[in-house]
Amino acid sequence: MAEENSREVLLDRIEKAAYENEKSFHGCSRCVAKAIQDHLHIGDENTIKAATPLAAGVAMRGETCGALLGGMLMLGLVTASADVKDSKAMTGTMGAGFKLARKVEKELGTTNCTELQKANFGRFYSLADPAQYEAFIQAGGYEKCSKVCGKVARITASLILEYQDKLQQ
Repeated sequence: MAEENSREVLLDRIEKAAYENEKSFHGCSRCVAKAIQDHLHIGDENTIKAATPLAAGVAMRGETCGALLGGMLMLGLVTASADVKDSKAMTGTMGAGFKLARKVEKELGTTNCTELQKANFGRFYSLADPAQYEAFIQAGGYEKCSKVCGKVARITASLILEYQDKLQQ
């Protein structure tokens, strides 16, 4: 029971860190990655750098949710192999990624940035357009997207912890 409580406390901290990162610094993909990195000690500064252009649905294009992509990056660091010949590890990592995407989709209704914005704001804001970016901010964009980042970071961290538990058995 104490272990369960401590895991929930850790997941709460990761969720809050991702939320605060997005609200303060922006870049959903890197904000999720940074929260997981700081609390689970996965990755390094290059991880955060690599996650950066994935934000806002891949370089502000509104495609796959950047928070999810940041989570995928962190999940890959834990489950994948650096050996490109290791097809078993690749298959396992793809399965883990599929599971993450399904859980995020179940929680949020979609894994698409444009659709998430429509659900949260009633419309899509192209963050590459300065006027629409300003409108996004005025509509509470960094409050609503921060919540998405927190949820995705929590789901990702939970899957990572489950995976690490299986490795220890």
